[in-house]
Amino acid sequence: MTQDEHQRVQQIKEYVLARLRDELACGPRGAQAQLAKKLGVSGAHLSNMLSHKPTRQPGEDFRRKVAAHWGVSYGQLESIALGEEAPSSTSKPVSWRTEDAPPNLALALGGYAWMTELPNELRAVVREQARQHLRFGGLDYSQDEWQRILTGLEREALALLARRNRTSSGSGSPPPPAATRTTRAPRARKG
Repeated sequence: MTQDEHQRVQQIKEYVLARLRDELACGPRGAQAQLAKKLGVSGAHLSNMLSHKPTRQPGEDFRRKVAAHWGVSYGQLESIALGEEAPSSTSKPVSWRTEDAPPNLALALGGYAWMTELPNELRAVVREQARQHLRFGGLDYSQDEWQRILTGLEREALALLARRNRTSSGSGSPPPPAATRTTRAPRARKG
């Protein structure tokens, strides 16, 4: 596997895990166990993959099951994760187009002034996050509210990009400030 292929697969894995985390964060109690059963993996295996320090990675078979769970082909999943155009042979849209969005969200997306530092693939992620927000929130907020939501999502994407740049440049992140601790007077015992 070439370096480019490895990076491509890694980006797909990261997308799948991030989207699953978002999906489960909004889900009801027991959603992770139900999803594990639906995907045909153990709850422990799924939990390990979704942890912040996983020892297991989502293999291609798992990613294919997740694509089916989301109602897209594996090719579509790859396209979404990589911010590319949908494969021409697909019958379902990879992700919704702006014109498929409710009116206020469509207006906010259509007129949104993206930061030039944000690459197209992360813009696609921000649009997908807005779609998820709509899906789970169920409301077409006012255009101003969608503008605020998009701005917040864009800021988070830019922060992610900055963290990745710091990590790849070897500087890492600065150490957290030392915690200050206040001392309390000892409690009196009941006698």
